[in-house]
Amino acid sequence: MIPTAPARRAGLAVIALGALVLAGCSSTNSAGGGTDDANNLTADIAAGSTGTMDRFADISDICPADGEQVSVGVVDGYGTNTWSKTVLAEIESEAAKCAAISGVEFIAGRGDLEATTSGITSLAAKGTDIILVIPDAGPGEAHLPAIRQATQAGSIVVNFASDPQGTAGTDYLDYTDQIPAFVGKSKAQWIVDQLGDAGGNVVFFGGPSGALVSTQEFAGAKEVFDANPQITLVNSEPIWTNWDPAQAQQAMAGVLSQGQPINAIIADYGASASGVIRAYEAAGQPLPILTSTDDNSLSCGFSDLKAKNPQYELATVSSRTWIGRVALRKALAAKFGTSDAEPSLYELALFEDSTGSTAGAITPDEACLSSAPSDATPSTLLTADEITRLFG
Repeated sequence: MIPTAPARRAGLAVIALGALVLAGCSSTNSAGGGTDDANNLTADIAAGSTGTMDRFADISDICPADGEQVSVGVVDGYGTNTWSKTVLAEIESEAAKCAAISGVEFIAGRGDLEATTSGITSLAAKGTDIILVIPDAGPGEAHLPAIRQATQAGSIVVNFASDPQGTAGTDYLDYTDQIPAFVGKSKAQWIVDQLGDAGGNVVFFGGPSGALVSTQEFAGAKEVFDANPQITLVNSEPIWTNWDPAQAQQAMAGVLSQGQPINAIIADYGASASGVIRAYEAAGQPLPILTSTDDNSLSCGFSDLKAKNPQYELATVSSRTWIGRVALRKALAAKFGTSDAEPSLYELALFEDSTGSTAGAITPDEACLSSAPSDATPSTLLTADEITRLFG
């Protein structure tokens, strides 16, 4: 059975409560009292505010029971892996709670910038009311012309999961995500705590070349390591893997071939971390401590790996497949002139910690979704039945 255990939900709560809560808002204007007064750039949605998951909104307070029909489009700059499949399922799950939503159209950019931006403009051209965008098919600002064009055409555009650059309230309604630098700091501090005064060498793996979510997380981690001179960050920028486990395996093999001891690994995507593990297994070398986003193969495979690699420990943060729900709620509030005070940007504490040293974090065994694929995300907010339908 796929667990809906209180332990998993408690772990998600700790992601929210374990981090420092910083309140604040920017670019927030109150829209009028209904659809006619709301527009695609001003809304009472706490745009740009920072906080934690305990402040999630309830869509029933945002979507009126008798609201006009609303069309929704989702453009994912990649859109081809299990993470993207789960993100879409979470948006569809949230949309099902709002009777006003007529449907959700999905466009996968497949890593191609032109296809991604074309997807954005084509949705706007046919009058799609709400367009949710993951602008990660290239540098964030590369998507801005299409995002601006869609906004100027009258669509409500909310970006999520990758920083589009630009300005909320001018180029688009809002951007919602984790705070990558905060995540980088959380992972790096865990490594510092585990390695102690002895320190060691750390390698950082990112996604596509130049991806802002990777460079921002790297910068956060580097800040912590710079303050702890016993730690050496081996690479001067993320090792780019396109979030492909095979590329991560190849890159890790290259690092190992240099003969330099590696004491810890940071990967900004759990499936990439699984490729790193395969590189160690192929090389017959003991696995060091590792921190990444949550991934079912990491959670479910932890005990077996630990038995073979006594020094191995695992810490993860949520892969935030749920962030599209927030984007949808923000856009709906703008469309209907309702209020959504939940944060746009989230500080994520550790979701899993195999060492038990992080208050409230759950263990990999507790996180494991035994009936889901290896690259599923244990921190998903999908129900057990929804996960079964998605991966059945």
